[in-house]
Amino acid sequence: MQEERQPRDPTRKLLRVFGVKVTQYEERTAALLEQAAAVPADQPDDLLRLAAEALDLTADMNRHLREMVAHVLDTQQRVLTDLRAAIERAQS
Repeated sequence: MQEERQPRDPTRKLLRVFGVKVTQYEERTAALLEQAAAVPADQPDDLLRLAAEALDLTADMNRHLREMVAHVLDTQQRVLTDLRAAIERAQS
């Protein structure tokens, strides 16, 4: 008998997307740094272009990081609120 596949819950999906984004960020920024090391000193525009791409990648990475942190904090808040309510019910 084959197990039924459960739909991915929001946490798993968020973690999967975040993991892919981090890996892509690491790979792309490593390539940018390698390219920057090879830019001749008399071509500062090339460095600016690479820096602009790194800024865009970092801004996108930060957005995904904020989403992940917000999800974790929301989960913690929900747990603490529910526990507090359970404790208050038990005490009354």
